[in-house]
Amino acid sequence: MTIQDLIPERDFAAARGVSLRTVQRERAQRIGPPFIKLGRMIYFRPQAIEQWLIAQEQAQPRAKQSA
Repeated sequence: MTIQDLIPERDFAAARGVSLRTVQRERAQRIGPPFIKLGRMIYFRPQAIEQWLIAQEQAQPRAKQSA
């Protein structure tokens, strides 16, 4: 993996359709994907994002059967 493979925080927010501030807040609350900090810049590994998305997956609850 090279630095070119990393996704900048702003691009991650845009891909999710949320504001940069939302991603920053999630990072501060430790509810977002793992990140890499290089200087002042924040980056995400594509594999880390994929694993985080999988962990966010929720099963659809079954509908109640009527008699």
